[in-house]
Amino acid sequence: MASLGGNIFIGWTGRDSKINIMRSPDGVDFRAKIVLEERSELPPSLATLNDRLFLAWTGRDGKINIMRSEDGIDFRAKITLEEQSQSDPGLVSLDGRLFLVWRGRDDKINIMRSSDGIDWGAKVTLEEQTEERPSLASLEDRLFIAWTGRDSKINIMRSSSGVDWSGKVVLEERSNVGPGLTSFGGRLFLVWCGRDDKLNVMRSSEGIDWGGKVTLEDQTQDAPMLTTLNDRLYLAFTGRRGNEKLNVRRSSDGIDWR
Repeated sequence: MASLGGNIFIGWTGRDSKINIMRSPDGVDFRAKIVLEERSELPPSLATLNDRLFLAWTGRDGKINIMRSEDGIDFRAKITLEEQSQSDPGLVSLDGRLFLVWRGRDDKINIMRSSDGIDWGAKVTLEEQTEERPSLASLEDRLFIAWTGRDSKINIMRSSSGVDWSGKVVLEERSNVGPGLTSFGGRLFLVWCGRDDKLNVMRSSEGIDWGGKVTLEDQTQDAPMLTTLNDRLYLAFTGRRGNEKLNVRRSSDGIDWR
């Protein structure tokens, strides 16, 4: 999910593997469905930069692709990187640049950046490893990355440049899929699917001390996502196997969700 021009945009991969995008002014009424000819076996990621919506996804050949749009309807300028992944990538903007994160074929976490979504460089490969999708978020002048370790524990690191990463925090919270991460109201919010498939949300003011855990009755077996629009947080997730409809909840404080 991402927000642009007073709308929330949500992207997903359909049963035919085509990428779909819809928008909503309030997170309740979604409309203007767009079906791209691009295909993936994994969910796409969305982010905004300079009044443009950027879409990133892992193609069927394992290569990472990026496209952009001014209105969330017409997507163009497709870029295919030589970078490959077995998971979906993450995308976020900070200080006039886009940052892309993905799990490499060796399970190591990689980050690249771009000022326009076309030319990508300054690749950084961390020694940290995951078997799921990592997530990126920005708060004030820092980037934060969250991922599920091989021991299923959730990890968070931070960086002021996207190059040097430090301050690793390992939570006792566990998940079988990747977490979601975003900033809202001067805080970071983390969402993950617990071992019981229930959705959980925690928050932090600096990405080190995490608390205020909220466990929802909603369940999923896939990686959830978070975004913001105006004065609300939005949480998107798919239902459990057999009822994989898209669901969106919203909250003004990250505690009460409806």
